[in-house]
Amino acid sequence: MTSVATVDRATLSTTVPPPPPRSHLPSLDGLRGIAVLLVLAYHAFPSRLPGGFAGVDVFFVLSGFLITTLLLREKNQVGRVQLRRFWVRRVRRLVPAVVAMLAVVSGLTVLVGNDTGAGLRSQVVGALTWTSNWIQIHQGWSYSDQHLPPLLNHLWSLGIEEQFYLLWPLLVVAALAVLARRRTQQVTVALALVSVGLMAFWYQTGDPNRAYMGLDSHAFGLLLGAGLALSRVPHLLEPGPDGAGARSSTRRTVAGVLGLVVIGAFSALVAWNSDITFLGGLGLLNLAAVAVILAAATPGPVAVGLAWLPLRWIGERSYGLYLWHWPLIVFAVRLAHPDDAEVAAGVALVVALAVSAVSYRYLEVPMRRDGIRVTLRSWLAVLRGKDGRDAVVARLVATIACLYLVLAGAALWQAPAESEVETLLDAGEQVAVDSVDDLPSVPQPMTPPAPEPVQPGRLCQQVPVGTPVSAFGDSVTVAIAPALANRRPGSTAVAAVGWQYGDVASAIRQTAAAGQLQPTVLIATGTNGIIDAGDLNALLTNELAGRQVALVVPSVPGRSWSDQAVRTVNEAAATHDNVHMVDWNALALQHPEVTASDGVHPNGHGQTVFNDLIDQSLAAC
Repeated sequence: MTSVATVDRATLSTTVPPPPPRSHLPSLDGLRGIAVLLVLAYHAFPSRLPGGFAGVDVFFVLSGFLITTLLLREKNQVGRVQLRRFWVRRVRRLVPAVVAMLAVVSGLTVLVGNDTGAGLRSQVVGALTWTSNWIQIHQGWSYSDQHLPPLLNHLWSLGIEEQFYLLWPLLVVAALAVLARRRTQQVTVALALVSVGLMAFWYQTGDPNRAYMGLDSHAFGLLLGAGLALSRVPHLLEPGPDGAGARSSTRRTVAGVLGLVVIGAFSALVAWNSDITFLGGLGLLNLAAVAVILAAATPGPVAVGLAWLPLRWIGERSYGLYLWHWPLIVFAVRLAHPDDAEVAAGVALVVALAVSAVSYRYLEVPMRRDGIRVTLRSWLAVLRGKDGRDAVVARLVATIACLYLVLAGAALWQAPAESEVETLLDAGEQVAVDSVDDLPSVPQPMTPPAPEPVQPGRLCQQVPVGTPVSAFGDSVTVAIAPALANRRPGSTAVAAVGWQYGDVASAIRQTAAAGQLQPTVLIATGTNGIIDAGDLNALLTNELAGRQVALVVPSVPGRSWSDQAVRTVNEAAATHDNVHMVDWNALALQHPEVTASDGVHPNGHGQTVFNDLIDQSLAAC
């Protein structure tokens, strides 16, 4: 009789070693692809995907997760984290590509012109020191500026990531030395909540750029990703002792799908300047990204879908795509007619895809694989080689590169500190105020009599040149404020860069309530968004009834709200007899030489022309 040996299933589960952790997941490359596509679409077509900036936060969560996972794996395998090796790997991964981009882009500013080199020196310093976010906060650059954005505006996010890469390894190593891993995770999640609160705090103080670009107030995505890595939840990058990380999970799949839906809905519906964004919305978005990452790191439908080859290909090149797309969009849009801005941006994305593919193959992969020093030596060896075809081509490329570097250096040397528009606005801000409280008192006799209830607006009256006005508006009003004050002594201007119609209407009502309105009022709004037609009609019927109102037709060609703003002003002028329409839009389109490089604000000569247009409009009935 033959005996058969049997093994108890419980014994088998304890003797079979857990599967080794994987070092790379194609599904996470696919998630990178989705994230960078969202950002690209937002920058190229902001009106079509107003919340595409969410892709940056997906990157943050993914970076925090992967970096912390690598740190924990190294600590588990060798007993300690080799910080120097960690930072060297980060330099190999990030520095070569950004230096190449900076050199090429700097040279192109000379060739393209159109104020693309404005502020270039400080932007390059920020890029090379990974402090772009703080420089942009200090200089007041707006992430959502669509008129004349800085060439390297997008590097704020790299600044946050690199500052995190510098500080987080030190913090997590120190924490794990004195705390258990679970307690370290709890502290990390608590810090993420504090960061969410700081974003809301800075936003409530009226500084959305500080809220969005500060490391303290936008580190929650990185910290939530790190918190996921610190948890004991098994996944393919760190399976549990029973191999749980290699098994599919229905709950994780459902959570991952819901996370993708949340990211998609946020990207399609939530604008950057929305209260939702700053008051917890981005925090919830980052939690959705955590769910997607966990599902992507678990075998199942989400991981399979995200590992789709085209998404993986884009994700592998996402760093180069992110570096190149924004400067190329800026160049393309500045060169194109405003009505063709979206087409130009689309072409720029195609070019960015090609450039990033070249960068990935010939620069990023060799530098990451072999190291910066070894790669440079190999290039030098080719240059010093015998007179073969490769050597000749290499020498030609090197010669062109050296000449181009001279051009890039010259671009940095001669780059103006600020653009023409910024210079105009700086001068205007010396005259305009952004608060009714700063206005000088208007003598009481200037307050007109109350209108008759049955009359929606007084009949048109001619206003002589030199008559003071109360001006309200956005950056266009700021730009013309000095010339307006000279042309019409005693005029006041309440305006600020970035103001939308609601801000302007609120300032008018506050000024009216304080008895500070002149009999003649100038309104220039619609530069940054739509004009509320119903509210404008109510404003003209009530607070501005009995006054002569010069209403400016905004010129924002190529912007999604342009037609609505122009139509609203035209309808208001046709409805109210006391409204004098100032058609800046028609004049600017017919004579682009009177506008600055953004095609929106009047330049030095344009300020005179703009005020001439105001005089003509107020003198006519």
